[in-house]
Amino acid sequence: MIILTAFLVLTVQQVVDGEIPKRCYTYPKVNAEDLVESINESPKTTWKASTYGLKELDLHLLASTKLGVIMDDRQTFNATEIKKLKKEAKKPRDFYQTLPQNFTWATTNRTTCPINTIRDQSNCGSCWAVATASVFSDRYCIKSEGKFTTPFSHQHLLGCTHRSCGCMGGYMNVVFNKLLTDGTITGGEYESDQGCQQYSIRPCGPFTHTMPCVRTSEDTPLCKQKRCNNDWYEHKEEPKTYKISSYSWISGYFGDDEIRQQIYDHGPVVATFYVYEDLLLYKSGIYQRKFGYWSLGGHAAKIIGWGVENNIEYWHVANSWGKYWGENGNFRIRRGVNECGIERNIGLMTPRIEKS
Repeated sequence: MIILTAFLVLTVQQVVDGEIPKRCYTYPKVNAEDLVESINESPKTTWKASTYGLKELDLHLLASTKLGVIMDDRQTFNATEIKKLKKEAKKPRDFYQTLPQNFTWATTNRTTCPINTIRDQSNCGSCWAVATASVFSDRYCIKSEGKFTTPFSHQHLLGCTHRSCGCMGGYMNVVFNKLLTDGTITGGEYESDQGCQQYSIRPCGPFTHTMPCVRTSEDTPLCKQKRCNNDWYEHKEEPKTYKISSYSWISGYFGDDEIRQQIYDHGPVVATFYVYEDLLLYKSGIYQRKFGYWSLGGHAAKIIGWGVENNIEYWHVANSWGKYWGENGNFRIRRGVNECGIERNIGLMTPRIEKS
């Protein structure tokens, strides 16, 4: 069922069925130094790049370990449907309250929640689980008025979300539906001593200041439903399960007002988009694809705000490649033009907070 609003809302019934498509593309290796030089010397670029110590980009390896969303085309609409919905459902711009020109949950004084925490998926295609757990953590904390700050476990979602492929990728509808029906438990980053089930994959690779990865890619952690792997975590009974009461998807086909309103009112959102090779080398500025040729696949990250710089509107996005990549783990990307499809599928969720 499609609910007509100014945006396209998909119901929780649209959970993917059938086989998981195999990744059958073979990508070339790209000279990182040449690509960085092209980006940084271009007079029209709005962002800067870094090699991160790489001489070449192994696109096949990076596509399989730094991304992870299996895009579901049933969440997209054809031109005829879009035209009809736009005509019938567009809300006047003044429907939305006046929003600030620049806003981010990372620095706002509206909350004390640790929303600026950057997670690291390491060499595992787990962005779908990481972004979902991160947004759930933020929204739960915000709804609790800052009383609940323990993060939710992307480790648990990664290993225990059935009908997804773990480190080989996952469907967003499936992991959202897991939060709705089964829920998840608490858990933070690798060796963070936060929560019950922390991430078991050590940060490694070119975007970290740690050792290189021992393996090209990691196996999916085994599902341990309610068993803690954190020796510091103290609990007297079985770890509590946390759920959402609803979720939906909106899309910015008719502008970004509704997306910004959702972020401002309820907290960060999950965004899925396509990654090209130039984004891997992003260091600062407002990203727009000018130099990327190869679409490496789908990725998920959380949008935590927006802004305007030099008359260019952008989204403020927290990524999952560690705090040494980009702008302290974040990146900014052009807003209002569906850059790389980032405004196509925006995931919303409502935490279920039980009264004590």
